[in-house]
Amino acid sequence: MAPNKLCVIGLASSHPLLDPELRKHIGDVIKVEFADNVKNSVIKGKRKKQSLRLMPSTKLCTIHTSDGKEYVVRAAIKGVLMEWNARLETDPTLVSRCPEQGFVAIIKPSTDDNQKIFSDCVPAI
Repeated sequence: MAPNKLCVIGLASSHPLLDPELRKHIGDVIKVEFADNVKNSVIKGKRKKQSLRLMPSTKLCTIHTSDGKEYVVRAAIKGVLMEWNARLETDPTLVSRCPEQGFVAIIKPSTDDNQKIFSDCVPAI
């Protein structure tokens, strides 16, 4: 979680797509397909009051590999969608090639309880 209390959602460092050895067996990322509710969400205004409300199980996107594998990325926390990374639609390899730029979404948690947020997520290492 950033100091501004926003959570950047991406792949955990232990994810197979970020391991060069495992990626040899699962193929390269060829497509990132965002869920319709994410793509069609209204993200505007100072407080983003009309933004999509997310639950931990809300599907954000599906990552497709050249070997036909699919990985679903979920919100992991309850909150409000602040931004989704549209760059992944045109350059899906950012997810594995440059995870800092290949984040999936930015979420404003619905609670200020940092311990609760951290317990719900896989920490970046």
